[in-house]
Amino acid sequence: MDVSPTALAALSAAVAAEITLAARYLARIRMPRPPVGVYTGADVAVLCAGVVLAPLLYTALPGAAVSAVFGLVGCLAVQFTLAPLLATTRLRATPWSWATALAATAATALAALTGHPGAARAGSDLIIATAVIGVANLWTQSGMRSTHTAALAAVLTGYDLAATTLTDTTTRFFAQVQDRPFAPMLVLTGGPAPVAVGLGDLLLLVLYPLVAAKAYGRTAAWAAALTGLLTTSAVSACFAAGWLTTGFPLLTALGPLIVAQHLYWRRRSGGERTTAQWREGHPLPPQVPTHTEPAELAAALAAPVPDGTPPGT
Repeated sequence: MDVSPTALAALSAAVAAEITLAARYLARIRMPRPPVGVYTGADVAVLCAGVVLAPLLYTALPGAAVSAVFGLVGCLAVQFTLAPLLATTRLRATPWSWATALAATAATALAALTGHPGAARAGSDLIIATAVIGVANLWTQSGMRSTHTAALAAVLTGYDLAATTLTDTTTRFFAQVQDRPFAPMLVLTGGPAPVAVGLGDLLLLVLYPLVAAKAYGRTAAWAAALTGLLTTSAVSACFAAGWLTTGFPLLTALGPLIVAQHLYWRRRSGGERTTAQWREGHPLPPQVPTHTEPAELAAALAAPVPDGTPPGT
């Protein structure tokens, strides 16, 4: 099927805008830390299990029930994303954030029920985009490390590949939520071959640049953002050229790149900053030298011992 090159270019632009807005949110807004301690490997394992099992559960439910679940989750995510943002104004944050989230959800549902698919798609996209910014910032600011994000990307890469190419799980789930409000994807065009990016793909596209900024600094964040954007644009170009004609599991390309970036920056930096160190403006961990020249080692060993040094030092 023919796919509009303009819509594909707009999708890349939408991803770039989403990453930019999430980064500005991270720089300006401090979210309240949930009372759940710090992230551990077990937390990431539970998260991965939920992501893997959720589509299997949703395919067993009626389409209307799936829309209702995602609508409720989206409403809650919009509320907790807007609450700290509105707290920086003179408005009362909690009532206004709830009013905005409920109004957006109700307007989207009403547009779908009254036969206005374009308005329903726009409302769903706005809710999804806001929710992704909030969730990515919540995870980053509450202590998710680059190690955890890389592990999540690795697991989801394998799952995405299996669910899309080895089984029909993704196909069945897509058929169930297609053209419904609150579908878990950012959709720019409707029809049987929509131009869209899945919720999981979009979340990792936004999440890793934020985590990289906290863990390794601005250069790592820019590299992560550009890598994600170039990956999305490359897949879009393949669709525009006709090399791809069916749904492509984006994480099979993006996931290994996230893992590779994490390994590179960890080796280069020797460690990553914690959330507390990042908030306090601590410098990055010192760079670990990869090797020592023989001449440098000989000079260090031949250096004179200062006077007054205790014997055996």
